[in-house]
Order: sequence, then C-alpha cells, then structure tokens
Amino acid sequence: MVVSGLLRWAGALALSGFTLLATLVALRFWELAPGMERMMATNAFFEHLGLTGAFVLVAAVDLTKGAAK
Repeated sequence: MVVSGLLRWAGALALSGFTLLATLVALRFWELAPGMERMMATNAFFEHLGLTGAFVLVAAVDLTKGAAK
C-alpha cells in the first residue's frame, strides 16, 4: 500500500503500529543484564522506534498532501 500509493496513509499507520508492538514484545532490553547483548538490543529497539516514527511521518505527509488537493 505504501509503495503503490493506494491508501498510503493507512498502510503506513498499520506498519507503524505493527512495528511498535513487535519491537516492544521482541526487544525487551530493559530486562537484560548489562553487557554487549543489552547494548545490541537497545540499539535495535531505538532503530525500530525510528522506523515507526518514519512511518508516522509518511502517513502525516500523505494526509497533508491529500488535504491540499
């Protein structure tokens, strides 16, 4: 949906929600003992959080462009 442009905002928000939930379930860095494994999980967590924000931005831009037409 995001690539095709058909309801791009809905696809981006769906991907954002899925990515956020999957990240919270899979990357529980706060439960790990200090060390390299925790650092790697923390890095992956915040990378996915950034990806979630990018999807929200895509949805916002698409909705804004649609309102301007």
